Amino acid sequence: MYDIGTGRGSRCHFHEQAQTLPRTQAAEAAAAAAGNGRPNGRPLIQAADVRKTFHLGGQPIHALDGVSIEVRAGETLGLVGESGSGKTTLARVLLGLTAPDDGAALTLDGEPLPATSAKRSRLQHKALQIVFQNPDSALNRRHSVRRLIARTLTKLGGYRGAAVMTRLLELISAVRMSEDQLPMRPAQLSGGLKQRVAIARAFAGDPRLVVCDEPTSALDVSVQAAILNLLGDLQRREDVAYLFISHDLGVVRYLSDRIAVLYLGRIMEIGSAAEVFSGPQHPYTEALLSAVPTLDGEPRQRIRLEGEIPSAADPPSGCPFHTRCPRKLGSVCETTEPPLEESAPGHAMSCHIPIEELRQMQGAGGPT
Repeated sequence: MYDIGTGRGSRCHFHEQAQTLPRTQAAEAAAAAAGNGRPNGRPLIQAADVRKTFHLGGQPIHALDGVSIEVRAGETLGLVGESGSGKTTLARVLLGLTAPDDGAALTLDGEPLPATSAKRSRLQHKALQIVFQNPDSALNRRHSVRRLIARTLTKLGGYRGAAVMTRLLELISAVRMSEDQLPMRPAQLSGGLKQRVAIARAFAGDPRLVVCDEPTSALDVSVQAAILNLLGDLQRREDVAYLFISHDLGVVRYLSDRIAVLYLGRIMEIGSAAEVFSGPQHPYTEALLSAVPTLDGEPRQRIRLEGEIPSAADPPSGCPFHTRCPRKLGSVCETTEPPLEESAPGHAMSCHIPIEELRQMQGAGGPT
């Protein structure tokens, strides 16, 4: 155990390198900032002007309001925000599990993507898969590990005969499980092993985009780390893209090339992970980041947002964040919604405060 000061220790030979995480080289960060986070950098899936309105007791609930994003081949786009910000709804729209309101445009490889799963082809189904937050509800308790994965290999992967078992063993090895565990049922597995089965099943159809919806939030910290490393290894091996949903910015930073910040169904900020974390940030992003612990023990001024997130049934006028914003300018924030505009190539924010003023405010250390 290395003594690293202030009563803290670390059982790692490379503890002094912890602050360099994520392991992104300067050239890669520059490429990501220029909109080319991966070597190919081509858009895999695109969603434009996505709106989704639910109705509860005759009252409209605006879960998404004009969201436009793209996920590039081979990259990880992190999707962050408080509960109720629209993260899971957006993921379900991309997967075809929830139909968006009229006017949304979805494309896969530049080709139109039907709004609902029922209208999508087998190739479109296999291209987009998901790892759910809770593996207990995602896995059929009556089926063995072998059957859970083999069924997807047959239905979506198109594997037949001996090829099913060959690929099944490859996947089990890739998620670091053993052949002895194939006859087991979910009730016989730990939470971490169940999530490994869910991940193997998601990859069984040879997907091109995997939606990871809070895949580690139900696991303890040590198991979280193993699953995150596993997802990173699988991405490099399979050349798959991730849409990674989480409220934990530390987890998102570790895995993501770009980050999109949602609030009340709108994108507040989107850009490369390096730019979003280095700032200047949207005031909402700044508040979220203030809650992330630092590895070097340096104190960070915590920005505590007042009040609860407003109801999507009755969103505020103007900027949706103005009711809680510690840097609110004045009446313009209450009456006019700011557009999502680029503050730098590949980095956009929706805020009335000029970028230079945000830089000065955040450099001074804390809200005004």
